[in-house]
Amino acid sequence: MLKPEKMSRMTISGHKKDLAALSKLLNDQNLVHVVDYNNEDDGFSLGKSLDYGEKSSDFLIKLRSVIKLLDVESSPPSTIKLGSEIESEISELDEIISQAHGFKAKERDCDRKIDEVSSSIEQLKEFEEFNIDVKYLSGYSSVVVFAGHLPSDSDSSALASNKNIDFIQKDDNVVVFCASEISTEIEKDLLNIGFRSMDVPEGEGLPKVMLTSLSSQLLKLEHEKAGLLQEIEILATRHGDWLVACEEHYAALSEKSSLPLKLATSENMFVLDGWVPSDSVSDLQQSLQGLDIYYEVDNNSSDEPPIKLDNPEVAKPFELFTKLYSTPKHWEYDPTMIIFITYPLFFGLMVGDAGYGFAYILFGHYILTKFAHNEALANLGKILRTAGIYTFLFGTFIYAEAFGQSFYNIGNTLGYTSALFAKYYGPSFDIPLIEKAEGFSWHLPIHKFDPHGAQLMLLSSILIGVVHISLGLILGFLNEWKHHDLKHAIYAKLSFFMILWGGLLSLVSLVGLLPESFQTAGLVVMLTGLGLAIIGEGVVGLLEFPTIFSNVISYARIGAIGLSDYGLAYTVNFISFSLLWPSGPAGIIAAVFVMLIGHLTVFTLGIIGTGINSLRLQYVEFFTKFVQGGGTLYSPFGYIRKYTKEKEVTP
Repeated sequence: MLKPEKMSRMTISGHKKDLAALSKLLNDQNLVHVVDYNNEDDGFSLGKSLDYGEKSSDFLIKLRSVIKLLDVESSPPSTIKLGSEIESEISELDEIISQAHGFKAKERDCDRKIDEVSSSIEQLKEFEEFNIDVKYLSGYSSVVVFAGHLPSDSDSSALASNKNIDFIQKDDNVVVFCASEISTEIEKDLLNIGFRSMDVPEGEGLPKVMLTSLSSQLLKLEHEKAGLLQEIEILATRHGDWLVACEEHYAALSEKSSLPLKLATSENMFVLDGWVPSDSVSDLQQSLQGLDIYYEVDNNSSDEPPIKLDNPEVAKPFELFTKLYSTPKHWEYDPTMIIFITYPLFFGLMVGDAGYGFAYILFGHYILTKFAHNEALANLGKILRTAGIYTFLFGTFIYAEAFGQSFYNIGNTLGYTSALFAKYYGPSFDIPLIEKAEGFSWHLPIHKFDPHGAQLMLLSSILIGVVHISLGLILGFLNEWKHHDLKHAIYAKLSFFMILWGGLLSLVSLVGLLPESFQTAGLVVMLTGLGLAIIGEGVVGLLEFPTIFSNVISYARIGAIGLSDYGLAYTVNFISFSLLWPSGPAGIIAAVFVMLIGHLTVFTLGIIGTGINSLRLQYVEFFTKFVQGGGTLYSPFGYIRKYTKEKEVTP
């Protein structure tokens, strides 16, 4: 569970005539991680694709092209098609491609015409108030026409009174006709008063009449485009599932035909080098009995195996975060099971609101059901749903709040006298956590609006950081011990563990929570750890000395973000209720609007901000203590089908 699954090295060799049968068997078993041949041995080279590979690839290119053209989206399969059915129907593909390209060509032509007409309309709008046939605005040999805009505060009186030109002005738009001989002078006069030229439209007729005609033409083109889009949608709906099934079938065949491209082959022989999960070796050996091939299994290979993460089903969605960081080496601990616990824990502590928690549960479940066919999105939905459960529980029992409103305040406001509010959520019933002689105490539920509650959140966040980092250092110590030796583990990991806990003992003793003798003991432990770090790491160990404490302080973000989210939600409520009473309908509408937008914003910030910060604590503060990464993810040869079932005989 905390370690990747054990892998065994397997070498398979045989005659090339058996490659097709071996490819089918390995594809069906989906167990062997094939190591690509590096082409370094004399007499061997990379093989060639199996006979049906080229045909499958050609179909695959066509299918992916038309799927993209029609914007077909994969959906959960309603029926499973046989490969033999697909191959008997594939002749229909060319007709579908022809229809799709035909509709798309018409759509592009329609878009071009719409752009041209829209551009003409925009030009004509500038001349709408001019009672001039558009054909008279251009086409002269001895007359120059200036058309454009003038600033509203410009003085055009001199031009308007010029007898050598025709000056027409409508609002801020002007048209000037002048002889070619004086055009340069007139242009300067226009520019002096802020003239800005505009394009003269083409065509014949009065601008208003042309605008009416073009608007009608634009409407007709838009209706034509809408009809084309509907035809494309109908085509995609009618054939979408079939196209997706065909794409999967030929992708599977293409994958299966590509096995020789990964192998060392000679004129007659082939050699396959790969890895198999050790627990599955016997099953694979039994399957190989029917083939005339030779194989060897090495259960103790010194080479780096691919990594197959081994986690319970409930934790598998969190493998997404592990892979996003880096696949661990085979000798390293897999952090997935730990992050399955700590990621939603930190998320829940940060948000800590029953209302938002319930909303996250619903939203996560929506993502899961909506995108069940997409593994990555489905996993994100499961992660968010789990984080929402933690958030709901912490909001209900630790922080006693929903949507930024304390249950205790709700009880007072609405007049609740039930045992729920009066006992657990009211001040008359507290669960004492820490009692000091000086009268200082912390209790549950933690009220974020209370200074002691805020202090408890911040200090408990630091304590969580100490435990979390300590766990990382312990796992790192075990990794180093196994991969190197005990001395290396002591210098690299135990030293910083001693620095952390020695410093913590000194600090806790300094503030009076432990006897004074612990301060001296803590300093001794911390300085001993520092000495070990310097011996093992040199100057780097000294430079990393403060880093371990800054890592711990970074966990204060758990409490800080929790307080800030509460502050935002509380502010939204305060503004909303301020608008609600004693205003009328307008105030009620404004209050509802502010409340919806405000809480939606806090909800979104919770997913993005809290989600990222919770993940950051895993990656930066925790993973760096024991995960080096750089492993190769186990990727067995074979294609997992969802929409199709392969026929018994390969093409």
